[in-house]
Amino acid sequence: MLKDQLLASLEASLIKGRVNRRDFIRYLGAAGMLGSGVTALADTLDGIRANQAERARTLLDSYDYIVCGTGSAGCALVNRLAADPDVKILVIEAGDWDTAPSVADPRVWFTNLGTERDWGDVAVRSPHVNGRAIPEHMGRVVGGGSSINATIWARPFKKDLDGWVEASGDPGWSYEHALSIFRRVENWQGKPDARYRGQGGPVWVQAAHDPSPLAPAMLDACAALGLPVLDDLNGLREERDSGFALMNQIIKDGQRYNLAKAYLYPVLGQKNVTLLVNTHVDRLSLSGNTVEGVEIVRDGKPVRIKAGREVILATGGINTPKLLMLSGIGDQQELKKHGIRTVHHSPEVGRNFQDHILHGGCLWEAEGSPALRNSGAEASGFMQSASGRAGAPDLNLVQIELPYASEVVAKDYRPPANSWALCAGLVKPKSRGHVALRSAKASDRPLVHANFLSHPDDVKALAVGIEMCREIGNAEPLRKLSRREVAPTRKLTGKEMTDFIRNGATTYFHESGTCRMGKDDRAVVDGKLRVNGVKKLRIADSSIMPQIVSVATMATCVLIGERMAEILKSEA
Repeated sequence: MLKDQLLASLEASLIKGRVNRRDFIRYLGAAGMLGSGVTALADTLDGIRANQAERARTLLDSYDYIVCGTGSAGCALVNRLAADPDVKILVIEAGDWDTAPSVADPRVWFTNLGTERDWGDVAVRSPHVNGRAIPEHMGRVVGGGSSINATIWARPFKKDLDGWVEASGDPGWSYEHALSIFRRVENWQGKPDARYRGQGGPVWVQAAHDPSPLAPAMLDACAALGLPVLDDLNGLREERDSGFALMNQIIKDGQRYNLAKAYLYPVLGQKNVTLLVNTHVDRLSLSGNTVEGVEIVRDGKPVRIKAGREVILATGGINTPKLLMLSGIGDQQELKKHGIRTVHHSPEVGRNFQDHILHGGCLWEAEGSPALRNSGAEASGFMQSASGRAGAPDLNLVQIELPYASEVVAKDYRPPANSWALCAGLVKPKSRGHVALRSAKASDRPLVHANFLSHPDDVKALAVGIEMCREIGNAEPLRKLSRREVAPTRKLTGKEMTDFIRNGATTYFHESGTCRMGKDDRAVVDGKLRVNGVKKLRIADSSIMPQIVSVATMATCVLIGERMAEILKSEA
C-alpha cells in the first residue's frame, strides 16, 4: 500500500513537472519498484507532460474541434476524433490532472468528494426531503466522474434505449447498435460472451475481484428469496427486468482504470491534440446564432479561441445548461432576469433535471470489521417496484461495505463504524427538477432545484425497495455475518416510513436530462446531438438523456461519446 501511494505521488509530481525523469527513476529504484514497465511509464508520462505543457504555451488561434470537458463522454469522443491526424482538437478541462492517490485507489473514492476534484454543487433545500440540502457531486478533474466515482460499469437496459429511439426518432440509439459499440470498446475480463461482451477494447472491465464475504452472501440471500441471480450484471440483464450479480468495475490490478487512461492518454502524445487543464470555459463566442468558439479563463486571463468546425459541450448535466444560458441560449424570461441577451429562445435548457436517489438508511452491524475491497460496493441488482410495471426497472439495490447513511439517519441511529449498508436506489424517478443561473457571472455556481421525491410514486417505489433490502439483509446468508440490524430495525408504515425515506435520501450523483434530446420542437438537441436553433454546436454528455437510464451513467456516457464520434465522422 505504501509503495502504491508513493508511486501515485511520484507520478503526479512527474506530470506536473515537479521532478524530472532522472529523479523519478532514482526514487523508484530506492523504493524497489524499478522495472521495465515503470521505466516505460516514466517515459510516457514525461512525454505527455512535456507535449501538453508546450502546446499550452503555444495555443493556436483556431482548432477544428473544441471539446469542453474530459468526462467519460468527452474522453471517448476525443480519442475517436484524434484518429484523423489532419484534425486539430482542443480539449478543455476545468480541473487538474487525475494523479491524486485518492483517484488511483478505488477503495477511497469517496474521499475525493468535497475536494478540489469536485464542483461542490448542493441541491436547493426542498420540503420533499424534509428541508435538507443534498450534495450533487461532479468530477472536476481529468477523467471527470470516472476519476472520482465508485468505478461501476453498468450498461443501459434495452428498454432505456428503446425510449431514446422513440424520443429522438433516430435508430442510431437502438439497443442493438449500442451493443455493437460496447462490444467494440470493452476489454472484458470475465467469461467470453459473443453476443454481449467485448474483449481487446480500450475500457478495462472486470467483475468485482476477490470480493468481501458480504457480496456473495448478498447474492445467496437474493437466491434464497427467489430473486434472479446472474453470472454477469451486464449482458443478459439488459434485456430483462431484474437480476442480481457482482458488479462490473473499471479496476485493474487494484487501481482505478478511468476513462482518461482508456481513451485520453493514448492520444495526448499526438500533435493534433491539445489538452488545457485548470482552464474554465466561461461562455461560447457567437456571431448571430452561429458558434465561433469559446471564451476561456486561463491563468487568470480571458482568452478567445475559435472552432473551425464545431464546439462540443461535454461538461455534464449541471455545467452544460449553465454554459448555454450564460451564452444566451435558454428561456428568454430567465435570461432577461440576469441581463443576458437571448441568442436563441430554448425554454427547456436546464429543465427535465433527473438523478438517481440512493437511500442511506438500511444498516447492519457486522461480526468483526468488513473488509473494504475494490470500491467498497461489489454486489447489486435491479427489480421492479410493482408487478406489471412497464419500462426498465425502477429499483437498484446496492450493497456497501461501509456504514453508508444520510446525515439524519446517522444522527438518529448512530451506526457503529463496523456497520455495512444495503441501499435502495430509485433509478427511474418520476420527479423532475431544473437548473437555473444564480447570476450572469461565469464564476458563480448555478442553482440546482433537484425537486427529489416530489412525485408520490417515487416515495412508494422506495418504500418497496427499503422493505426488500431488509428482507435480503435479514436473510440467513447475511444474518450470520451480522450482529444486529442497526436501522430501521422494524417494519415502518405510514408517515414514519415516508419520513424515513425523505430523511434518508441521498443521490448517486448521476445528474442528467437538462438538455433533452428529442424530435419535438422544444427539445434542446436532436438525434444527432445538434443544439436546435444554433449552428456549429453539439452536446455529448448526460444532459442529453430524454429520460435517465436505470443504471449508473458512466457506461452510457461512453456510449454518447462514441455515438457523437460516429455522427461527426459520417458527416465529414
